[in-house]
Amino acid sequence: MLIASFLLASSMAASSGASPKSNLEISPCDAGEHWQFETASCNFELTNMGDRPIRISNGEAVMSWDSIEKAVVVPPHGKAYLKATIATRDNMGYIKRSFRFRTDEPGILGQRGSTVYAFVLSALDQSPLVLDFGAFKEKGEKPTKSITLDSREVPDFRLTGVSSKPDYLEVNIDDDHRTVRVSFRGDLPWGILHDKIKLQTNVPQQKEAWLTIDANVIGEIAPNGNPVSMGLMRTNNKNEFLVRLTSESGKDFKVGGVKLNGVKGSAVSTSCDPAAPGCRLVKVAVSNDQGLGRLQGTVDVDLPEFGRTLPIQVVGMLLNPTTKVHDLDEEREAAGAAKSSLPESQQEVAATPNLGQSLRQAVDAANEEPPAGQGPLLSWSVANERSVYGYLIYRADEENGKLIRISKDVILVKNRERGSSSRYQWRDNSAISGRTYWYAIDMLKGDGKKEPLVNRQKVVAK
Repeated sequence: MLIASFLLASSMAASSGASPKSNLEISPCDAGEHWQFETASCNFELTNMGDRPIRISNGEAVMSWDSIEKAVVVPPHGKAYLKATIATRDNMGYIKRSFRFRTDEPGILGQRGSTVYAFVLSALDQSPLVLDFGAFKEKGEKPTKSITLDSREVPDFRLTGVSSKPDYLEVNIDDDHRTVRVSFRGDLPWGILHDKIKLQTNVPQQKEAWLTIDANVIGEIAPNGNPVSMGLMRTNNKNEFLVRLTSESGKDFKVGGVKLNGVKGSAVSTSCDPAAPGCRLVKVAVSNDQGLGRLQGTVDVDLPEFGRTLPIQVVGMLLNPTTKVHDLDEEREAAGAAKSSLPESQQEVAATPNLGQSLRQAVDAANEEPPAGQGPLLSWSVANERSVYGYLIYRADEENGKLIRISKDVILVKNRERGSSSRYQWRDNSAISGRTYWYAIDMLKGDGKKEPLVNRQKVVAK
């Protein structure tokens, strides 16, 4: 009887062993809109549903440039707040930043975290700012490239200086104060280069602009590809691949050591098969015991004869055996068809999903009061806004004059549902009666990029 009672008790405990439930509810927080290079703060709301206090400790940010308060106590049946701070840097569009912390709840309940969301605006018309030099040999002629920047946030945009750059680059700003010329100098690193040139601007809300430099410098020793694709890997497979290293001169060389960074696994150097002068292989084995999804890292090869370390980028996807891979083309959303109407235009909605929606939209438009004032009234309609965050309005005083943004705030999208259409009205009450203006409208996409919705249209203010 004693044994039977014990077995019954054990069985009951096992059957009731549901996952423990935390008494702590954690809300993510939205930091709102910010310009590039701003610092934004946001408070996580912590709600304690239990009868004892919960202590939060060891707060840390996933990204080194972000921060979070280290500790707080949440009272029983009460609330507390944990402040997180993010640096937007040169990010654009929707961003999210993750934070981790511990609680004094038992077991896995003590490992918690949350996310800060924000939307980052760029004051620059070009986005993102990238100069891609492609692949070139270190011993050959080195390329030079330039990029001309502009901003419709200020009428007299100019670059005021270079605050930092890699030592191997020569960076000059032309006399127009908008064009940046970049060339290579000195002893270049081998392999993939991905560095930043930090520029200074005269835009009040964004004093910086970071220009990304991409290049692949091919030295005396080079891999057969850079980056190297590891392809689609499954956790039930032995995921191994080879990287072939060769010397341009055909001479043999030594490999001092090989290290795999950013991806769990191992890398070792071995001889080519069949053996060949000036040839070595790097064998990479990817561990299945790591996070699933996209993997990206480097294989760093020590070349002692040259006093260099050659970084080789590796990229792949690790999935479970049963995970299905979908065609990305099927998931891609169309940017959406759009037409607009300004005061002198008679354009109407270009397309509506069905007659019922068209009728409802017409009734809504007829009942919508225009913004107050006497200035030019701009109106436009857009179909399928799923990829759009909002709209920006620009004005020029001359037909070919510089456009300057006059909408202080982003005009946010009304409806992101599939197949929906929205109608907008905006009035320019800063216009002077009798003067002629040229207006344009941009779509601000979810990735922060700007695309023209309406090209310049002429309006005489009444």
